[in-house]
Amino acid sequence: MCLNVLRFAIWLAIVNSCLSADGPIITTSGGQVQGTTESCGLFCTYYSFKGIPYAEPPTGARRFTNPVPHSGWSGVRDASAHGSSCPSPDMNPTENEDCLFLNVYSPSLIGTRPVMVWIHGGSFNSGSGNVGLYDSKFFMPEDVVIVTVNYRLGVLGFFSTGDRSASGNWGIKDCVEALRWVQRNIVAFGGDPNNVTIFGQSAGGAMVHYLTLSPLTTGLIHRAITQSGSALNLWAFQPNPRVHANQLATAFGLSTTDTASLVAGLKQVPYRDLVAFQGGIYAPEVPLLVRTIDFTPVVEPSDAPEPIALGRRPMDILEDGSYNTIPIMAGFTDMDSLLFTTMESVSNPGVFNTFNNNPHFLVPVFWNIAQGSSESTAVSQAFRQYYWQGQQLSAALLVELTRFLTDYAYSYPQLEMAKRHALRSPVYVYQFSYDGDLNLMKRAFWIPFPGAVHMDDLGYLFDMHDLKMTEVPQTSHAITVRNRMLRLWTNFAKYGNPTPSADALLQNVIWSPISGGTVNAGLDIGHNLISGPNPIASRHNQWVELAGRYANNIFRG
Repeated sequence: MCLNVLRFAIWLAIVNSCLSADGPIITTSGGQVQGTTESCGLFCTYYSFKGIPYAEPPTGARRFTNPVPHSGWSGVRDASAHGSSCPSPDMNPTENEDCLFLNVYSPSLIGTRPVMVWIHGGSFNSGSGNVGLYDSKFFMPEDVVIVTVNYRLGVLGFFSTGDRSASGNWGIKDCVEALRWVQRNIVAFGGDPNNVTIFGQSAGGAMVHYLTLSPLTTGLIHRAITQSGSALNLWAFQPNPRVHANQLATAFGLSTTDTASLVAGLKQVPYRDLVAFQGGIYAPEVPLLVRTIDFTPVVEPSDAPEPIALGRRPMDILEDGSYNTIPIMAGFTDMDSLLFTTMESVSNPGVFNTFNNNPHFLVPVFWNIAQGSSESTAVSQAFRQYYWQGQQLSAALLVELTRFLTDYAYSYPQLEMAKRHALRSPVYVYQFSYDGDLNLMKRAFWIPFPGAVHMDDLGYLFDMHDLKMTEVPQTSHAITVRNRMLRLWTNFAKYGNPTPSADALLQNVIWSPISGGTVNAGLDIGHNLISGPNPIASRHNQWVELAGRYANNIFRG
């Protein structure tokens, strides 16, 4: 026994010595970077390179312009720590307008393996690619390279005048520039530039979808995974950017008629003052999940002075097929909206009467149905009857309201997006319904209702240090679910198919893609993996039927 303990102590000393030794040095297009060697478990190590700049700082004259590749540095750059995060209302102590950095994690610097580029979420106005939420070490045993990206957020990332003075979508273009960096450099990190999967959640999922629709990503991406977000979501698109541009102009005493002068003036405003203004634009009388966000992706004008990321509405691009036809995985959590309905019911208990007194809030904005019309009445009555049997909403019906808002804000747009992509490429649809020890958002907010809330799926992919309250024992079934998720996601990155063959870890399930422009297949990721029809077929069919009868120009309003 003592001999075994001694051997283990010696082994630990050797491992720790290796991990603390001088880190690997890689030559990139911008210069040399020195990373670190990290542990991903027993007999598992990987290489970490943090804070690599991929674009010039978007400051001064470069604010509200397309990113340009970083000009490089001399000497060896220390890549042991993250770069600055992009400014957000969170006022992260590490924030700076000079924030266009990425991080690379690789199990080996020899050979090549699939690359997975993570686009973080955060309502388009917060977050970063840092390890606080997105430690990628669990991916390493699956032999993929992970890249996480910072991109400009909020007003700095999505401000638009609606004309050529500021075309918008800077955050999307930042991600494009990061993908170009991947093409130039990832071989040196052990990655395959010809096998790049982009994946993201919430606003990150919508960003992933926008990237598949953009002409700027041709040849840069080969597969995509959208988790609880697409370009069709109400909150993921801003149809009236000039309204918010004018509000900014008024707030800072600038012209509302001369957009060139407006943009020039805003470039002189301290970034913190611009970011502080974001929260004041929301309309508090409109419930949280049925309103748009002020600074999000827009349609850019055709005469924009720089390359355009999005020249038409997402639905128009989807309908005519002028996008990257690549395999897609698309899904949502079974109670995606519960995080928001729970918080709003506490901060604004009157929200239930807001819906009772204004039934048009139950009518999807993207169906373009006039308020006060007979169509509006028919749709709101149908939804009230279907989800809560026509009762008056109250706190007692929070779960029922949550199911409706989950469909409104997440699952219906996600499935409608999936149907259209499936006409031209393989699409795999899933619902994440597991409720276990790694549902970290739910536990962080002490939500007592069953189901998986928004972001709960992420604890089954990443080591989310900032949300973990205690370590999860290895005997927990949640560890098995995490291993299954990682295998499904990385299989898709490797093969374009999450279940290319029978696998005992995946319970020998074969997950079929949807076909024929319908959601006729899906996977429920719960305690077990269940492959079959659309997991929410009845609810989705209700939406499809009502849309067919009453909606106008769906997703084009």
